[in-house]
Amino acid sequence: PVCCTSSTVSFYYISISERHFSCFLFSPQEPADVARVFGLRPVLHTPIGDKNARISQHYKASLAGIFSLYPSSEFAIILEEDLDVAPDFFSYFSQTVHLLREDPTLYCISAWNDQGYEHSCNDASLLYRVETMPGLGWLLKRSLFKNELEPRWPSPDKHWDWDMWMRTGAIRKGRECIIPDISRTFHFGSSGLNMNPYFQEFYFSKHKVNTMPDIKLKDVNKLRADDYEKVINGLLKRVVLLNHTASPCNEHFIPDTRGVVYLMYIQMKVENDYETWIQVAKCFKLWDLDARGFHKGLWRFWLKQDNHILVMGVPFSPYSKQFPPARHVKPIYIPKPTEATKKPS
Repeated sequence: PVCCTSSTVSFYYISISERHFSCFLFSPQEPADVARVFGLRPVLHTPIGDKNARISQHYKASLAGIFSLYPSSEFAIILEEDLDVAPDFFSYFSQTVHLLREDPTLYCISAWNDQGYEHSCNDASLLYRVETMPGLGWLLKRSLFKNELEPRWPSPDKHWDWDMWMRTGAIRKGRECIIPDISRTFHFGSSGLNMNPYFQEFYFSKHKVNTMPDIKLKDVNKLRADDYEKVINGLLKRVVLLNHTASPCNEHFIPDTRGVVYLMYIQMKVENDYETWIQVAKCFKLWDLDARGFHKGLWRFWLKQDNHILVMGVPFSPYSKQFPPARHVKPIYIPKPTEATKKPS
């Protein structure tokens, strides 16, 4: 089943071929009218709470509803109404769903790459493991929802964002999500409780979405936990070190080459020390509101067409023990700007 949801109060469901769609929409009248066009019966649920709490409770009701409607379904795809999908959207999940079934270290499979902008992704067949939960078109396992999420879902008096709650360490429990290098969804909504035209334009409008059908994903089975470590170690053995005396904000920091795997070290003292990464993300025009899209203190993306960039947080990342910076290489540190440094001299 595919669950299409919004900050809403009702849902309807339709069956197309062998795929089942359940859409939880905005008001009783609009989805009811649409459902009747298809000769279907709309089913309503009562809104609970307000603002973020209302959205959170709507998601809970939507997820509970989809698994109740389809009791034999092991998984559901969650898709918000302000997302366009790639031609291979269903194929993408069909090729990866077995990983979520077989690998207990996985939390979800998402169609979205937080760092996948037009200038920072390159390969529609490439997949990553990341420690954050991107959402925006994602595959959820029934057992995760019924056994862990539903019993602990924030109550209506908690004005929490449901997705931020799902990203907390106490809920995620060290599990990771699979994401594509090039996203399979595109976010076009520009209004809502947590969205406005500026935010949409600055952070979402330049995301790249795959436009090609029938993409065969490569090395899917190497996304299992142990095998993925071999992939990362293989990349780190053939990197070219970037010039650590230059600023990442300099347009020539990444050489004008093609097909090179580059490595840069940044200061990351402990797990949640993202001070330098946020500034580096600003330099590269990536997602910079918080830290996303990393695996064990390592970020992967592409710049200047097809140069693969690895950013390693030192000394936190376990990879820095096996691949430490040379003595003459000082990990890049960029402090968060203060009010004093923001002002012109």
